[in-house]
Order: sequence, then structure tokens, then C-alpha cells
Amino acid sequence: ETPAGATNGSATFLPSTTGGKTKNALASIMGVARYTYNDKYTLTGSYRYDGSTRVAPENKWHGFYSFGANWNVKGEEFLKNNELINDLRLRASYGITASPFGGDFLYLPTYAVNTSYGGAAALRATTPGNDAFDWEYVKEFNTGFDLAMLKNRLRITVDYYNRKTTNMFINQPLSATSGFSELNLSAGVMQNRGVEFDVSGDVIKNQDFIWTIGVNAGYNKNKILHVTDLVDSYPDGDTRILKVGLPYGTYYAPDWAGVNPQTGEPQYYNLDGSITTAYNVNTQSNTNSGSLYPTFTGGFNTSLSYKGITASALFSFVSNVMRWNNEDFYNENQRYATSNQSVRMLDNRWQVPGDTGNDAILQKFDLPRNFTSKDIQDASFLRLRNVNIGYALPKSLLEKTKIIKGVKIFVQGQNLFTWTKWRGLDPENNAVYGRFQYPNTRTYTAGLNVNF
Repeated sequence: ETPAGATNGSATFLPSTTGGKTKNALASIMGVARYTYNDKYTLTGSYRYDGSTRVAPENKWHGFYSFGANWNVKGEEFLKNNELINDLRLRASYGITASPFGGDFLYLPTYAVNTSYGGAAALRATTPGNDAFDWEYVKEFNTGFDLAMLKNRLRITVDYYNRKTTNMFINQPLSATSGFSELNLSAGVMQNRGVEFDVSGDVIKNQDFIWTIGVNAGYNKNKILHVTDLVDSYPDGDTRILKVGLPYGTYYAPDWAGVNPQTGEPQYYNLDGSITTAYNVNTQSNTNSGSLYPTFTGGFNTSLSYKGITASALFSFVSNVMRWNNEDFYNENQRYATSNQSVRMLDNRWQVPGDTGNDAILQKFDLPRNFTSKDIQDASFLRLRNVNIGYALPKSLLEKTKIIKGVKIFVQGQNLFTWTKWRGLDPENNAVYGRFQYPNTRTYTAGLNVNF
């Protein structure tokens, strides 16, 4: 009798079972040291020794360290009595961290039994494994300062970082003659450099009224420095490329050249700049469409407080980011005409010779729609993230109850407005592409907090 979950097998297929079990472990030894001299100079250091089952045995154990320094400049004699500057601290650090690959035992070759060879049952290799698989290392230098001025009413924090990732995990495509689709490598090198700052200040501050505003932003420049010793580029998914000198997440697609006004045919740019109606993703693809990871991120906020009344608002933004709008690809495609389609298929589709501009955003209905730069759209946005208005009952009133210590009534709204050029449901919803994912919900909340 064949056990449940197992196949009987045959002359050409070995018996097999379904299901699976896996495990992994991480062991760490860590030490931290800190020394402060005269309340002004602080040195810190740490060291850890990690071992992971997700790394090939020869690289399983590795040590990582970090060290940093902090200088309390305000404690120096030349600044101690300065009334303009209330606090000033300079800091710098350098360290190495690492992470193992996300899967278990990927360095081992694997086999499957559900195959045959020459009419007989056989084993088939499914993954090649990689006994040189290593940790992915991140080396980072960081420096910055914290500054408080004007009786702590103005607060500034600035940081600069230079982060270099080595042994970056890459899925190398393989020739079909190898019998495998890809090989897991730890070979890439990537650099991230950028600046982050946070500024906040009390514009008005007195006994009854406080108005505070703040802004924070970050700029990041990303670049691939190395792919492998053999090549300088690899496909990265269906629509992107991993290429030396370009940002991680760079799109790779033919450039859209609009619709031929006389025939309604879709047009594409060749790499030499000429226009053609013949589509060839292999010879026309380029890296002109940007990256799915933003260059600028940040937000700003403001809050008001007048006696028991409080109000606050928070905005966030992302800029210089592109995303594949897979929704347009399906909603404006004759291959899926039996499903719901965009109104642009009615109003902005080429119909008669001479149609241009808004009358010919889309090609003639019966012609195939191909993936081009038209589908890679600006996903930058500014979002009103949160608004909160509240009122706290006066303590003089609550003291009469001798029981209640605090009462606050509030109303709050989240994700109230979004300003964006993105044509999909939500520019923030998915980091890779937009494909009908449920958007961030607009939420309204009212509440009552009572403390006894």
C-alpha cells in the first residue's frame, strides 16, 4: 500500500512524496565597549562573530566590527557660555555588517525524481548549488552633527553616509545548455552615498501658544560598481537590468515613439534614434527610463497647541522614481478587450488617418500592444499622511471629579490627499510594479481618551 502523500511510481517515474521541511540557525557572540572622557569625548566599539547555516560551510563563520566617536563641542570652554548655541555634537562611525542569503541550503545542488530518461526512471538536477556562497557584506562610513540653537527652539541634525555592499546576491542567468535557468552568486558590488537632514523649530512659543514646524529629507545616489568577473550586466527580472555604472533597479525597455498618424501603427525608437514600426525588445531596449528606487525622500510637518486645543499635519514625499504601470498594460490592450478597459481606449485611441495628440495616445485597436517606456511612469508623489485635531479638558474642571485625571477628544484622518502623475491606483503600493494592488486606505478616526 502506498502511503498518503506518495505516488506509486511507474516504469518511467520514480515514486515521490510531496511536502517539505527546512530549518536554519544563526549563532552569534557579541561584545560592546564604550568610554567617555570628561563628558566631552566618547569612543564606542563593537565586535560580533556570527555563524549561519544559510552560508556555504567554508564561509559559515565570520567576524564583524564597528567603531565610532562623538565630540560634545558644547562642553568646550570656547562654546560653553555661548547663548546662541545650546548644543553641538559631532560624530563619526565606521562598521561592517553582513547578512546571509534569504533561502536555506541554496549552496547545495538539488535533484527531482519526477522525470524520465530514455524511457526509464531518472533523477534530474534542478539547481546547481554554489559551494563558494558567502555573506553579503555592507561597509558603511557615517558622519554628522546635532545642533540646537536659540534656547533649543531650532534643532538641526545632518548626516552623510557612504555605504558599500560587496558580495551582493545576484541570480546569474544561465544558458539552457547547462540544464539550469540561473545560478545564485555572491559577487556584485553596489555603492550608496547620500545626505539626510532633519530640521525642526518652534516658530512661536509662549505660555499659551506653541507653533512648531519641521522638515526632513534624504538624497541617495546609488550605483552598481561590479557585477561579476565575466560580465558587466545581467537582466534583473522581466523589465530591469543590473549594469555597472547605473543605479540598482534601472529599467530596460524600448523607447515609445508615439502613434503613426496615417496608419495608427505603434512606433518605436531604434538605438540610433530612427523611428520604426517594427518592435524588437532585444535590439531596441535601453536604460533611458530611470530606476524604481527614488533619489529624494522626505516629509514635513506642523503642529499647533493653544491651551487645550492641538492640531497637527504630516506630509511625506518621494521624488525621482519610476515604476512599471502594469495596470495600463492590461487596461489598454486589445488582447484583454473582453475585460474592463480604460476610457482612453474609447476617447484617446487612433481611429482615422490624421489623428494626433490626445486623439492618438493609443494605437489602432487591432494592433498588438508591446511593453515600452510608455509603461514606465513617474511615481513621484506628495501625500498628506496624517491630520489630527484634539481637545483636552482643563485640569481645573477635572479636579472637581477627584477621579478623572485627563480627558482628550480627537479626530484624525490618514492618507487624505495624494498629488502625483502616476496613473495607477497608488504610487506607493508596490516597489516593483503597479498591478491592481489594493491602495492605501483613506481612514477617518474619532476617539475619546480618559485617564483615571
